[in-house]
Amino acid sequence: MLNLEVKEPRLIFQLPRPRVCCVSKVEGIHLFESANKYKLDLKHIGSELPRLKRISFDSVAQVFDKTRGPPEHVRRQLLVDLRRELMEYKTILDAGVGTGRFAKPLQDKKFEVVGIDLSPKMLGVAKGKGVANLFRGDLCFIPFKDSSFEAAICNAVLHLIPEWKMALQEICRVTTDIMVSTIHERANPMRETYTCLLKKYGYEDSRRGKPEHDLENLVAPSKRIHVATYRVDIEQSLAHMSQRAFSYQWRIPQRVNNQIVSELRKQFSGRPGRQGLGILIWNVDDLKAYLRKRPS
Repeated sequence: MLNLEVKEPRLIFQLPRPRVCCVSKVEGIHLFESANKYKLDLKHIGSELPRLKRISFDSVAQVFDKTRGPPEHVRRQLLVDLRRELMEYKTILDAGVGTGRFAKPLQDKKFEVVGIDLSPKMLGVAKGKGVANLFRGDLCFIPFKDSSFEAAICNAVLHLIPEWKMALQEICRVTTDIMVSTIHERANPMRETYTCLLKKYGYEDSRRGKPEHDLENLVAPSKRIHVATYRVDIEQSLAHMSQRAFSYQWRIPQRVNNQIVSELRKQFSGRPGRQGLGILIWNVDDLKAYLRKRPS
């Protein structure tokens, strides 16, 4: 049974009559919410953040699992490799737990996993699967005491957060040993072409933060594991893009998205696609050392 202490907010100042990070339960999910905007302490990255801007995955919660992830046999191998790497760690934070794609199978194998996510509907899907220990909160303000976990999982999250260094600092603050991420080992040519076509139609790419695979160029992982190479179903990927299933498409009008996907079909339909899946593991101390560096 996990016994986690909730951390009170660390504020530079308080607004009049602030509602301080309260804890409540709604349908079995703990909610960490604040009614006010705070100016958070970002001295370690040399700036202050007056307002956190986030995108919600509520609209895709019911189709999220169907539109993401590798083939089932690759997913099974990934879980085998994750369990092996996490075996010696007693408490694990799933930072950006989403629908519980990692938390559920790990908990089924008796791993003590706590999940935190911003989207109540994604958390609702996770709860429906039977995932336990779910918390709602922002990764830039993780509501747990320092060193609450031995390991953290961080998958496809940091690229969504403009203040990704702050989120990484918070993950490191509550984690003592390692952070684990799964990554695509090859570039996605359809995604890159989509970005180029956006400019043609007068839109800019909406990438916000730092993908975990790019973090490898900033901080050397202690371990890199190749899980599998697999075939990508191009037609299925195009179908998902036509439905605007991915966050980088949500601000693009449907008409423009349809035109871009039409051009992608002409270029990629019928072509073979390959992707590789890997695991990166960082020592938390190495990540902390990187975060302490002043910008040059």
